[in-house]
Amino acid sequence: MPNHSEEQKEENGHEVPFFPNVLLSEMSLAIAVIGLLAIFVSLFPLGLGEKYSPTSPPTLLEPEWYFMGVYQFLKTQNVEPLYGIILMAGLGIVAVLVPFTDRSPDRRPLRRPIFTAIAFFVIVEFLALTTYGYLSPGQTGSFSNSRFTTAFLITNFVALGLVVLVFAVNRRIVKGNRK
Repeated sequence: MPNHSEEQKEENGHEVPFFPNVLLSEMSLAIAVIGLLAIFVSLFPLGLGEKYSPTSPPTLLEPEWYFMGVYQFLKTQNVEPLYGIILMAGLGIVAVLVPFTDRSPDRRPLRRPIFTAIAFFVIVEFLALTTYGYLSPGQTGSFSNSRFTTAFLITNFVALGLVVLVFAVNRRIVKGNRK
């Protein structure tokens, strides 16, 4: 991926200044993307949904997709609301502290196996809980339910498999650099 923050060189060796050459090309690309977005929004408008009626409220209320994973976690049997608050606060604190704890100058994710493994694990768990929340609207997850337990175990095995894969690839990269 080209680095546009530094001055670029033409084929004949002359440097191309960032301002105005590169800046103008980036601005023209941004304007084209905004134009395409405006065209698609005008051609395919998104409706607002049903109007709310206080006399006949909806029987099932579901949150937006970005809260569905936490909502499904809270719908699991024997999970107290305090656990959801602790989970969200913990994830927020970890997200804020990552830049301060991971001081590696290398930017490749496979050179940072611990943080990459944590990211894969959180992403897989969030996607699994979100998917399960949409597939089972209004139902409470219970470990006595075989479908819920199977989905939970498969998700954790996939997430742990990704963690092991990240560490294995990192080990192979480190061994390749030593030779």
